Amino acid sequence: MRRLHYSLVLALFLPGCDTATKQPDFPDLHPVKGVVKLAGKPVNRGVVQFTSVPERPEFLVNSEVGDDGTFTLSTVRTTDKRGERKPGAPPGRYRVTYSPPLGDQTAGPVGEPITAPQLVTVSAGTNELTIELPKKK
Repeated sequence: MRRLHYSLVLALFLPGCDTATKQPDFPDLHPVKGVVKLAGKPVNRGVVQFTSVPERPEFLVNSEVGDDGTFTLSTVRTTDKRGERKPGAPPGRYRVTYSPPLGDQTAGPVGEPITAPQLVTVSAGTNELTIELPKKK
C-alpha cells in the first residue's frame, strides 16, 4: 500500500517538475505578406526566412515563396516537436534570406541562399513588404 501511495505522489508531482518541455509563449504576431524580387522581377518559388535582430533562436519566422514571388509569414517555436505554427511575425527588425528551389539557376548557383542587403521592419498591424535581392555576379 505504501508503494502505491509513493507512486501516486510521484506521478502527480513529476509532471510539474519537467521544465525541459515548457515551451516559450508566442509573442504578439502581426500579419506579414509580400513579394521577393530579383533584378526587379518576382522570383519563382523557394523559401524566405526572417532572422530577428537581435536573434531570437527560440522562434523561426519563414514562408514558402509562390510561383509569383509572394509569401505570407508564419512563426514556429524551434523547440516544439509538434511544430505548432502560427500566422504572422513578431514586431521588430529582421535580416531576410531567400533560398531558391533546387534547380533554379536564375538566383545563382543551385540552392545558394541570398541575403537581402537591407534589414526590414515588421510593425504592429498589417505589413506588406517587397524584398529586393542583389543580383549575384
